[in-house]
Amino acid sequence: MAISYEALLPDILPMVYGCSDTLIQNNIRSAVIELCEKAGVYQKELDPITGVANIYEYDLEAPSGTSVHKILWITHDNKELEPITTALLEHRLSNWRENTGAPKYYVQQTAATFFIVPIPSSTTPGSTIVRAVLRPTHTSTACDNDVMNDYRDTIVNGALYRLLRIPSKDWTDPMGASVYGTLFNEGVISAERRARNADTGVSRKVSYGGIHSNPRARRWRNAG
Repeated sequence: MAISYEALLPDILPMVYGCSDTLIQNNIRSAVIELCEKAGVYQKELDPITGVANIYEYDLEAPSGTSVHKILWITHDNKELEPITTALLEHRLSNWRENTGAPKYYVQQTAATFFIVPIPSSTTPGSTIVRAVLRPTHTSTACDNDVMNDYRDTIVNGALYRLLRIPSKDWTDPMGASVYGTLFNEGVISAERRARNADTGVSRKVSYGGIHSNPRARRWRNAG
């Protein structure tokens, strides 16, 4: 479920009389993106990924209208993988591109891809579970229901901060922008504290869908 940015217009329009709905929605989206990036409030487990024999690179397939900001954790065959950088991985396992076995590490390469190492030696449907912090894309028109409801005031404050500091407009108000900017920052700090505990109690186990599960490996880059 998602709530549109348009739904917040009644909370903002009276403060920026004469401002277009499109401009307001653009700034609501910017506030939501910043909140998600800084506070990590939008956390989801992605669809299970099939680990494929001799494949180490996999796609992060975020829900429509979102992208992965960062990975929180990954499990493979019910075992949690250790996050590692590419440089450290090269130091520990210089020939990791030739090694297969039970994966122990993961490397987030981009917002869309990650590696698991050692390279899986067998294909197992739904074996890899990823929990990630998401953020809306810059073309999105809505965001997750819980984010929009739980942090509505913070989002409104962030949008007003951006709108009121736009120069040479009928609604321009630098002092007001400063106040709303402070409120937004305080809301982000509070949200970050709350999100920090969001992973507590999560059962990092795989519910296998059987041999007919839909493989989600997209980048089939092998050890060769």
